[in-house]
Amino acid sequence: MSLNQVASESRLLGWEELEGASLAGAREDGAVLTIGIFDGLHRGHQRILAAAERLAASAGLHRIHIGFDPHPDLLLRGVAPLRLLDPIELEMRFASAGVEQWCDLPFDAEMRDTEWEPFLARLVAATGARSIVLSPESALGRGREGRLERIRSWGATRGIQVHPVAEARAEGAPIRSTAIRAAIAAGELSGAARALGRPHAITAQRTPGSLDLQVEGEGFALPPAGEYEIRIGVAAHRSGRLPLTGRVARARFDPAERTLSLDRTATERLPKGVTRLRAALLRRLAGRSGR
Repeated sequence: MSLNQVASESRLLGWEELEGASLAGAREDGAVLTIGIFDGLHRGHQRILAAAERLAASAGLHRIHIGFDPHPDLLLRGVAPLRLLDPIELEMRFASAGVEQWCDLPFDAEMRDTEWEPFLARLVAATGARSIVLSPESALGRGREGRLERIRSWGATRGIQVHPVAEARAEGAPIRSTAIRAAIAAGELSGAARALGRPHAITAQRTPGSLDLQVEGEGFALPPAGEYEIRIGVAAHRSGRLPLTGRVARARFDPAERTLSLDRTATERLPKGVTRLRAALLRRLAGRSGR
């Protein structure tokens, strides 16, 4: 199981589960479908999910999201991009946005070489999709040939509505996960927060008796070394709910050691009996030099 594959009642993995009994109700009643790698759930993703939820609520349809794991870039470019959200928090945010069922399909050589039309036909049959909500830059199938206008024409001949959602913008530019990762790596947290719609957060494990928290997760987007103002509290968990809150504190982050160091007062104020914590990065106070 990969880092992004977090088991839950709403999470399906692969075609076998997607085409199984879990979605029998959706196939009978109909569904609104969204498709894509929404790993950071930035404001552009949120806009698509909100439009899909409005459609589903107005028509009494189920809400299903289709993602891919591993990330397509791992096969296409040889490296997967850094993740922007803790997997459990990602799942919580999907649920909060109205997603009832979420399936990650394997992005392997077979998926890469599948034409967009049979891919969509199989999705529709598996999910009972009556509407598909996409961004204008959506591109599906081999060679990314399944563009919006083609998909709309395909849907029109099958009684499936295809709804484009205008892309979200920040500071005059379209919001892209790549730009968010670059902003985080440069310590430009305010720009990242504007695009995400929330401060970027990291998760860490607390060791009793230590002032240092061990930052979790290889392959996650991390800021540069420095001192930060953070909001620290309990990390996302199965029985939790949004919003995720905490206390404001100062901490020093060391990416080489993957540690988040708090002073003793801040450490003593952490939730008792909790080992897994979430630190929302509010702003960078100083770099490695302390300036």
